[in-house]
Amino acid sequence: MDEDRAAAYAFHGMLPLIFEGTRRNVSLAAWLHDMESMFRICHIAAHLQVPLASRCLELDARLWWRTIGVLAILGGSWEEFRALIIARYGLLPDRDAAMPYRDPEI
Repeated sequence: MDEDRAAAYAFHGMLPLIFEGTRRNVSLAAWLHDMESMFRICHIAAHLQVPLASRCLELDARLWWRTIGVLAILGGSWEEFRALIIARYGLLPDRDAAMPYRDPEI
């Protein structure tokens, strides 16, 4: 538990990007890349990835998450969360086509 708490503090201390569900602030591809990079850097355990990432959602994205938040309760994986958020918000072909490399171990 102490390791989880330390990792969560490290994660939040790095000031993760916020995804609002719009293109005004940050693209979904950039947000996903940021989350996955921070998971790796902060050594975030798999069971903490979805809860920590969901705390970085605002506005429409937070509302969307609340409607399907069962994944958090059931301990869904990052891959499930990632697939759901991409299905909801999509990746724009022009801006997100060159989505950064995703570490398959995350």
